[in-house]
Amino acid sequence: MSTSHLVAGIRAVEALVQADPGRILRIWHAGPRKAARGRLLEQAEAAGIVIAEMKPDRFDRDLEDVRTQGVVAEVRPRDFADWRALLADPQALIVAFDQVTDPRNFGAVLRSAEAFGATGALITQDRCARPGPAVARTSAGASELLPIAMETNLVRALRQAKEAGAWVVGADLDGVHPTAVPWTRPMVLVVGAEGEGLRRLTREACDHRVCIPLTGRTESLNASVAASILLYEATRNAPTVAAGR
Repeated sequence: MSTSHLVAGIRAVEALVQADPGRILRIWHAGPRKAARGRLLEQAEAAGIVIAEMKPDRFDRDLEDVRTQGVVAEVRPRDFADWRALLADPQALIVAFDQVTDPRNFGAVLRSAEAFGATGALITQDRCARPGPAVARTSAGASELLPIAMETNLVRALRQAKEAGAWVVGADLDGVHPTAVPWTRPMVLVVGAEGEGLRRLTREACDHRVCIPLTGRTESLNASVAASILLYEATRNAPTVAAGR
């Protein structure tokens, strides 16, 4: 496992400074210490984080493939969360990914999940995006904050979730209206790949499959938008105390 990786962008680095500063080895910056960048560096210094300035031309050259906004943090990698430990939370709201390989969609879903109070995420070892610099930026740092578990087999993991008392709800074009779903906790919301959706065995492993009703001429929403709407539904409709299966 790599001993460190980079998290770029003001919002992503700021999220780490505020939530988990101990993982940050150092922060590099280029350009004037003004506005949002200046406030971030002040917070980092107050947290005792090492700050290093780099000339803008070298910054752009060394990090030409990364959109940085003039700020990059070197951070210690996180360990993956324990899947069964995530399921042990009676108020669990977990987003599971079924072969979502696009890091932008992956990061966008993680951002919404963290924003709506999800308690974790699940990815698989094969054919799934991984946390990293691009995902950290797309998720505005959420990928560095939300506990993420990784399992070998998604269907087996979903069966374990049901055995633990969780509802498994899949986002699917052939699903029912959101009002037909009992949005009770604990719950695992399964999101499929862009264009392909959920695989057959994944659909069969779900207790419910839900579809977002559309009234315009657009036939479907991308994975991250659909996940955001369903996460809002899960948060809006879930009772304070889980009602159980």
